[in-house]
Amino acid sequence: MRENVHKDVYRFAYDEASTELRNILKAFEQLCAQKNRVEKLMEVLKPEIGMPEQSDSKHVKRTTHLPYCTVVTRLTVL
Repeated sequence: MRENVHKDVYRFAYDEASTELRNILKAFEQLCAQKNRVEKLMEVLKPEIGMPEQSDSKHVKRTTHLPYCTVVTRLTVL
């Protein structure tokens, strides 16, 4: 009987964690889609706002497990 109680507790914790991870993944996918839209908008607006076409700054790109989602970090030397 005591074993069943532990299984129920573990099952509940697992279900809660799984739900939270799904919500985090959904939010991350939405942020990636929004990031892509902003990047496309910036490319279109570069000539209008006077941004150079190619930047001299160093960037590090990392791919994610999601298709078409790359995280870019700008490195600055101080």
